[in-house]
Amino acid sequence: MDTLANLLSIMGEYAFELEDDVDASAFPDTCKEFACHVENGAGVPSCNIPRSRDGTREWGRVRRFFADRRRSESEFVTNRLHDYRGVIEDLVSGLRSLGERDRHTAARVKESLSEIDNAVGTGALPEIRKALSRTVATVGETFAEQKRHYEAQLQELNDRMSNLRQDLVAAREKMKRDSLTGAYNRRAFDTAIQQSLNVNFILNQPVTLIMIDVDNFKTINDTYGHAAGDEVLRALGDCLTRSFIRKSDLVARYGGDEFAVILNDTNARNAAPVIERFLAGVRKIQVPYAPDNVGVSCSAGLAEIAHGDTVESLLIRADKGLYEAKHAGRNRAVFEGIPDASGSEQLT
Repeated sequence: MDTLANLLSIMGEYAFELEDDVDASAFPDTCKEFACHVENGAGVPSCNIPRSRDGTREWGRVRRFFADRRRSESEFVTNRLHDYRGVIEDLVSGLRSLGERDRHTAARVKESLSEIDNAVGTGALPEIRKALSRTVATVGETFAEQKRHYEAQLQELNDRMSNLRQDLVAAREKMKRDSLTGAYNRRAFDTAIQQSLNVNFILNQPVTLIMIDVDNFKTINDTYGHAAGDEVLRALGDCLTRSFIRKSDLVARYGGDEFAVILNDTNARNAAPVIERFLAGVRKIQVPYAPDNVGVSCSAGLAEIAHGDTVESLLIRADKGLYEAKHAGRNRAVFEGIPDASGSEQLT
């Protein structure tokens, strides 16, 4: 049942919007409700399933919910692929049409030139003049028509390709995001931290890396269920987004319950008060489905980039600060300095 609950949670976490979704944002919440129903018989309000009083589960409803969603996703993907094939076929058809228009233009020009040849063969100057005049008019009209046709065809193709490009950009941006928390994912973080080190090397711009971990997250999962754990992670993602608001700040879900924040053009000393405000905000988060108002806390380790740092060495120092924050009692942040310098400094 734990595996099935996880499966339902993951289905909601990685769900994508379908065309016929009335409220796509509600689907992940429905998955959480079904996951809780599987784990402990909780109700599923969105599907009018009451809480079980004797521990029984609505297995038929669970199975139907899962199967219907997978069927809808399969149909959506099939239709989308068909749409994209249609765009490609239209592109090929348009190029073919342009080729046919070129052949038509060449035939009309050739016909006009033949008329001039025939007039020259007669030797009569008036006939030659008439043939030249008609040829000039015909060729001009032909190329003007060809230009109008090209412009209309290219505009149509540009419109279609623009729509496709927007779809791809939106899809690419969505791929960079963690679907549960809205933070950037690990791949986006790996790219961003390397870029930050490159900028530091060129401009000597300070960079601070923060590694954040939820305290006792396994206990939350084991005691109140994975759905509760997911809600905590989602609330933590919101808190991070509200705390680190600059466009140059990057908040990423590093893995599991661990997050990473890249603060460009910021040293560790200036980052400290922002981290304190974030930790204070985390303490206001309550664990859902917990009857005894269980709160949440985080530990953080931060490191400022130093001369000669690599991504690996910067991560090692930030992770070391995180480990020391955990060892010192959790619910705090620790700055890890460079070796042979000031060393670690506890911020709270």
